[in-house]
Amino acid sequence: MEKPSSHDGSEWRQLLNEALVEVAPDKLKLKVADAEAAIFQRLQALGTSDDEERLVLQDVCALLLTLKNNALGFPDWELEKRKFRAS
Repeated sequence: MEKPSSHDGSEWRQLLNEALVEVAPDKLKLKVADAEAAIFQRLQALGTSDDEERLVLQDVCALLLTLKNNALGFPDWELEKRKFRAS
């Protein structure tokens, strides 16, 4: 399969889709990291333009964080912060 170009923003989409269907935790961790790196590169390429795509990327980052929390056991720092404030 040909690797998509990061210039048009399709690379992060493909890598996100690959992460979303991965079930093996060791492979999932790598695919999430690849998707996050592609998103970071896309954000750098966008600069200050294309607010709509920036919002989509923000939502995708939140989705990946939820995936890391639920499927990979990463800590949910927002939950921990709320617990700390409540105590």
